[in-house]
Amino acid sequence: MSRLYSKKLLLPFIGVVQVAELGWGRALSLDGKNWALRYAQNDNREVRSGPFRDDPRVNFSLVVNIDGDRLETRAVHPSLEPERVQLDSQQLCDALCDVRIPFRAGDRYEYWLLDGIDERPLALLHSCVDEQEMQLPVPSPEWLAMPAAELAIPDPQAPAQATCLPPVNYRLQKQIEERAGSKPRAAWFERTTTTENFPPCLIMDEWADPECQRLCDLYLQRLAPRLLMMPGLPHTVRQQLEQVACDQVFEVERFYPLYPEVIDDSLLNAARVEARLRRANDV
Repeated sequence: MSRLYSKKLLLPFIGVVQVAELGWGRALSLDGKNWALRYAQNDNREVRSGPFRDDPRVNFSLVVNIDGDRLETRAVHPSLEPERVQLDSQQLCDALCDVRIPFRAGDRYEYWLLDGIDERPLALLHSCVDEQEMQLPVPSPEWLAMPAAELAIPDPQAPAQATCLPPVNYRLQKQIEERAGSKPRAAWFERTTTTENFPPCLIMDEWADPECQRLCDLYLQRLAPRLLMMPGLPHTVRQQLEQVACDQVFEVERFYPLYPEVIDDSLLNAARVEARLRRANDV
């Protein structure tokens, strides 16, 4: 196996993806059970002869889906060598049978939107594994929340008739945009194991204004089952996230295998049991 690592899936942050690389083949999974095997395609011999890395000149062709125990192959793109793709794909599939997840975090280079007032890290925009990837194009200095269609967040204080009030997601997004200032800036940082000076949940989580704090709390609480996939969270932060994550039992059940650490296993196991019971009652 060439490389095994995990990487934050941005932007917006929706979780931590597990990555297994072999040659120019790559297997990706967001839950450790279902995998998408992709193969790099590029007609440029110089690009293909070099070591694999994220490169905007390289597209990836889906060649195999692994859905639990079911394997589904796809037609190989004409620009690829079928024998080579088949060999690499089979080696990846065989290797995935024996791997232990979650993989070690690999994206230690992070691109942060800066606070417009004190220039501290405000919100994470991008991350990468290899230092040379920092030379590639980066997102504009604008943080995006997870779309409300994918992450519905009830607002208990929203007036019942406030049909024109934007979802919590977009109000928080606007709030961070305003905090970044009229001329937003972003910068690269090389992260070690320390979380000091960096918001542990990837956005600034302490606000002087009560309404700003409330919106931030609502968003992070709803995102908790996904945030728990991140390694290196401070003990108290992980403990708080575990408690609020249990409001989303199906997501806890889905992402639990990818939690690198658990503070209260009995709490999360109870949530997983509840998820199975609810599913059984719906049948």
